[in-house]
Amino acid sequence: MLTRFVTRDDAEYLFKWRNDPHTIAMSLNSMAVTWNEHIDWLQHSLIDEKKLLILCYLENSAPVGFVRFDVHYHYAEVSINLNPRCRGKGFAKRCLTAALERFQREFRKPTQIIARIKIDNEASQRLFTGAGFSYLRTRDNIAFFMLDLTACPKL
Repeated sequence: MLTRFVTRDDAEYLFKWRNDPHTIAMSLNSMAVTWNEHIDWLQHSLIDEKKLLILCYLENSAPVGFVRFDVHYHYAEVSINLNPRCRGKGFAKRCLTAALERFQREFRKPTQIIARIKIDNEASQRLFTGAGFSYLRTRDNIAFFMLDLTACPKL
């Protein structure tokens, strides 16, 4: 799986993926976004030094997925969204793992990666545990998972 940073040119399909009905149902923010809201978010995110937006793709292929890291001092929060046409084909773990490797190359400080997942999103829970994340707790119908990068310095 190859990765690159998201650019403004990626806005249209990221917008379509974000407003996909399954994505909306599984997202912590279960509301569709408007084009203007999406563009504002993307433009701010692209210049925010505390965000890392990674696009995953196969060679000579359309993008497979998108991984976002929100970087805080001691940890980073991660989320993933796959191209709806790529779901169920085994790409999610490859995309997440490749994005985590990219994250480790780009950021040295945070050593813990946190994922917040709706408790009814069993596929994402399996994805993150399969990628080495450990379950921490559940609060308000959100399951928290954590990956300690000091325990696995090379993914």
